[in-house]
Amino acid sequence: STPKFGSMGVVLPSTPKKKISAHAMEGMCVRYDGSGKDLVATSSSDSTVKVWDTGTGTVRATLHGSPGSAMMACDLYGNIVVGASSDKTCRVWNLRTERMLHHLIGHQQKITCVRLCANGEAIITGSADRSLKVWDISRQTYKQTTTLRHGSTSYCVDVASDSFSAVSGHMDGGLRFWDMRTGDRTMDIADMHEAGITSVQFSPASSTLVLTNGLDSCLKLVDVRIGTAVHTFRDPDFSTVHSYSKGVLSPNGQYVAAGSNSNGTVFVWDAVHGSLRAQLPGHESGVCGIDWGRGGSSNQQVSTMDGRGNLILWV
Repeated sequence: STPKFGSMGVVLPSTPKKKISAHAMEGMCVRYDGSGKDLVATSSSDSTVKVWDTGTGTVRATLHGSPGSAMMACDLYGNIVVGASSDKTCRVWNLRTERMLHHLIGHQQKITCVRLCANGEAIITGSADRSLKVWDISRQTYKQTTTLRHGSTSYCVDVASDSFSAVSGHMDGGLRFWDMRTGDRTMDIADMHEAGITSVQFSPASSTLVLTNGLDSCLKLVDVRIGTAVHTFRDPDFSTVHSYSKGVLSPNGQYVAAGSNSNGTVFVWDAVHGSLRAQLPGHESGVCGIDWGRGGSSNQQVSTMDGRGNLILWV
């Protein structure tokens, strides 16, 4: 059985282990392999998704979308890599062969976010067409199963560990919760942020907590049972200005991390007490993409991407 965390448990990042010039243009997203391998995927305005070895910092695959269309988001699970593009489509690749397995077509406008779920057998995408779509990719031919409609563009979506509960964050500052099996909206929390929500994540430690990042330059840890924020994380030097800026909880739910869009500093807060734990310099331009993995065998856990396409693997 695979260990829940790397050999050392959750490690507070402190120094760049590898600084990689990953993309020719701005980095938009970074995601660790959901199955626990020592891999991280990045996507960029340069229309590519790249997969990196977190132990060595070497590139394992370069996957191409439509030239001139930004690869807005990516995800990775085992041998499956997905990239969501501003060309309105989502691509699914086999990591080993680098061949495209599926080309998901159905959204009317750019796809802004994507998540693999059900152990890489299903995908949920969000689009500027104000819908979320669920896709079954378990067979040779994909099937678009449900469409979730709403009134405000979403730039972020996450799926709970049950593989059917989803949360989306919207430009109207609200959170919406969904049952992906039926397409039903199960709950709304309006005006969670004073501006658009750019990131959502179910806490890996508790399905009743959701972390958000917003264009009002703060992150919130939301208790979904009562619909209010337990903690709000902000700092005078922290700013969120891009609609695809992420925030992330550590795998044990103890820390919150996000990069500032203005100065490239990575902030780490204590999720339990709300206090600032670390400010990490290393990027020369604003950081939007961030993820905190379980560490795998290399125990490398935190990755960040900046506006110049640089990737930092932290230790």
